Amino acid sequence: MNRRDFLKDTALATLMVMLGAEEIKADQTTNAAAPQPAGPPVNCGVIGCGEQGRKILTILSRLPAANVSAVCDTYAPFVKRGQEIAPKAAGFSDYRQLLDQKEMEAVFVETPTFAHKEIALAAVQAGKHVYCDAPIAGTVEDAKTIALAGQSSKQIFQTGLQNRSNPQHLHVVKFIRTGVLGIIAEARAQWHNRDSWRRAAPTNEREKELNWRLYQATSTGLLGEVGIHQVDVASWFLNSLPISARAYGGIMGWKDDRTVFDTVQCMVEYPGNTHLIYDATLVSSYDAVYDLFLGSASTVMMRGERAWMFKEADAPMLGWEVYAKKDQFGDETGIELIADATKLLAQGKEPSTESQAATGKGPLYYAVEAFLNSVRTSSKPLAGALEGYQATVAAIKANDAATSGTKIVYQPAWFQLS
Repeated sequence: MNRRDFLKDTALATLMVMLGAEEIKADQTTNAAAPQPAGPPVNCGVIGCGEQGRKILTILSRLPAANVSAVCDTYAPFVKRGQEIAPKAAGFSDYRQLLDQKEMEAVFVETPTFAHKEIALAAVQAGKHVYCDAPIAGTVEDAKTIALAGQSSKQIFQTGLQNRSNPQHLHVVKFIRTGVLGIIAEARAQWHNRDSWRRAAPTNEREKELNWRLYQATSTGLLGEVGIHQVDVASWFLNSLPISARAYGGIMGWKDDRTVFDTVQCMVEYPGNTHLIYDATLVSSYDAVYDLFLGSASTVMMRGERAWMFKEADAPMLGWEVYAKKDQFGDETGIELIADATKLLAQGKEPSTESQAATGKGPLYYAVEAFLNSVRTSSKPLAGALEGYQATVAAIKANDAATSGTKIVYQPAWFQLS
C-alpha cells in the first residue's frame, strides 16, 4: 500500500467510526448517483407557473423519473411559458381541470402562499401525491388544516423544505450530531439579496397579482417567504423547536407602496439558552447567504452547496482533518465538509473533485428528486406534513414579532398536529 492509499484508508476509517455505520449507510442513500427506484416515470402536474413553478418544471424535465403531463396557471402567458419547458404537457387555467386528469399521479403546488390551502386540500381529496411549497400557508390555521389533510392522506405529502432532502445538509446535520462542535453557543444565518421583489406586468390588476409578496395582507414577509428555510435548518440542526422570537424590521431601501419590510433582524430562542441570530434584506447583496453554528470546539459554516469546519486552537485532533481539503477565510482555515466523502474515498476518488458543489444541483433539485423517489417507493418523505407545519408556525410567528415589534413566546401546543 502506498502512502496515498494509506492516508485515504485512514481518513475513511476515522470518518466511519465518527459518524457510525448507519450514518454512512444513510449518507450513501442521498447520493444523486445512487440507483433510482425501478418503474415507470411519475405523471406530474405543476399548478402555478410563476418563477418557482418554472424552476420546478426545469428540474422535472431533467429527471427520468418524471413525466410532466399538465401545467396550470390562471395567467395564460404563464401557461405558455410552462409549456415551453414541458412541450408535451396539457395546459389549464383551472387547477380542478388538472386534478380531473385520471393519469395525473402527483402535483406540485407552486402558487402564491395564500392560495395553497384550497388547491392542496383539493389535490389530497383527489387522491394525488402532493408537493406543497413552503411556507405551506399564510396563516397558522390554514397551515394546520393543510398539514392534517396531508398527514392523513394515503398518498405522499411533502413540503417544500428543500434543505431537508439536500445531501450537503444531511451530511452536516449528522456531523454536528456527533458532538464535534462541543457546546453550541449560538447559531447565525443571513440572507442578503438586492432585489425589489417587484415584478413588472402589462396591467395594474396583473401587477397586483404578481406582487403579492409585497403586501402584509397576502405575504408572510421575508421571515415567512425566505427565512423559513434557514430558521428550519436551525431547528433541525439544534434538534429542538423555538421558545421565543424577537424581531424588528423596516422599509429601508425600496420606498414604494409595499407594506412588507425589505429588511428584518430576528433572534430566535431555543432550549438551553441557545439563540439563532437571523438577518435578511432586499437592499444589499453583501456577504450573500450563509448558516453558521458556533461551538466551543469548532464552528460549522454553510454557504451554497459547500460547508466548512473551523477548529478552535485547543480542540482535540480528529485525525481525518489533516488530509481534508482546506480553504482560507482571512485568518481562519476552513476544513471542507463534503457529503458522501466516505463513499467517494472508498471508491478511490477525490471528494473535493466529486462534491455536490461540482454537480450544479441545488437543494430544490434534490427535494424534487426525493419527492419522486418517495412516490415510487411509498417511503416517508424527509420533509413531511409535520415538519412543514412546524416550520411554517415558527416562521409566521417570527414575522408577527417583526411586524408588531414585540417578543413572541411560542406555545408548545402551536407546534402540535391533533
